[in-house]
Amino acid sequence: MARLDAEFTPRFKRDFKAIAKKRDMAPLREVMELILTNDAASREELTRRHDAHRLFGKWAGSNECHVCNMGDWLLIWAVRDGLAVFQRMGSHDELFRSR
Repeated sequence: MARLDAEFTPRFKRDFKAIAKKRDMAPLREVMELILTNDAASREELTRRHDAHRLFGKWAGSNECHVCNMGDWLLIWAVRDGLAVFQRMGSHDELFRSR
């Protein structure tokens, strides 16, 4: 598979700005690099170490993983036309609770 280019939704950019005030962003950058690398080894590491999996329902067609093993920090992205579209990040409650 070819390396993916990154695209960021406006909502992801807002999430990033809010979380960057509270957390070290190095673990996020590491996970994003695995996603962008897009080879068998990086996908296996995402599944094994970060519990990466496909989503359904409202988020059908997207993927979700844990950014790090400390706390409730998730990343949602989709792969389309050679792009990793980073859509959201935050806690389970922030991303999945019904409003």
